[in-house]
Amino acid sequence: MSELILCCFPCAAKPYYLENAKQNIYSIEELCYFLQDNIYLLDENIMTIDFCDWLETELKAEQLAAKLRRLIDEKRGFSAFCMQIIRDSGYFSKNEMQFLGMKLQKMDHQSNYENRKFKADQYMEKKLYLLALSEYRNLLLNATNSQSDIRVSGDIWHNMGTAYARMFCFERAVDCYEKAYALSHRVDSLKAAAQAACFLEEGERVQWFLQCNHHIRPEQFEDMKKNIDELGQMSEACAEYEKIAKLERLERVSQIQARSEMGWQVEQWKDRKSVV
Repeated sequence: MSELILCCFPCAAKPYYLENAKQNIYSIEELCYFLQDNIYLLDENIMTIDFCDWLETELKAEQLAAKLRRLIDEKRGFSAFCMQIIRDSGYFSKNEMQFLGMKLQKMDHQSNYENRKFKADQYMEKKLYLLALSEYRNLLLNATNSQSDIRVSGDIWHNMGTAYARMFCFERAVDCYEKAYALSHRVDSLKAAAQAACFLEEGERVQWFLQCNHHIRPEQFEDMKKNIDELGQMSEACAEYEKIAKLERLERVSQIQARSEMGWQVEQWKDRKSVV
């Protein structure tokens, strides 16, 4: 049986836009649901009079808005601001409030660099790859030569490689994984670079990769490529992707014919869905 949540405040006619998360919220409960798993995507930018005014006018949460305005006037931190929302919302259980309180305390004791890294990681989890890449690049610009920053930078380059790979930008993915390996010497970065290189069609780029990374022998690389090819042949998604790729190639030759073929393909997908 699904869980039901009793809303204590009305829903807003006009939503509040969470800039960092690129998301509209319409109620206190929706904000709390977001906070529960995405707390690193929020920061001091939410601590504004505009947000308090929205709570008061749209959600009729006059008491909570007054408390939050007072926290802003007293220049209290982000943790105190969030905890006030968490306590007054009536959304969380006691254990959930304690857990979020611990998370906020951890954020207070971490450096801004570490907190921004966690925020970028959450963009990755949400598959917001362009936002993650932008945040990662800004982090790399602010990195120092300390051993901890070098280690974190290696992780950042690895995650950037993963973001590019998931967007099928395998050339950039290989470069990022190689930079990650140069900094942190993680074997999984080297393996990920090799796997991304398997998708490259440029033979010279692949040969350059093999020559510069003696940890991976040509026969190992060929085994990786063979495994990926076999998985691709077994994957229905790969077959559907190939149909789309053919339509894209056809469009370069004849847009009229491509539209006709596209219409036919869409009807095929509709028919198959209706049968399932």
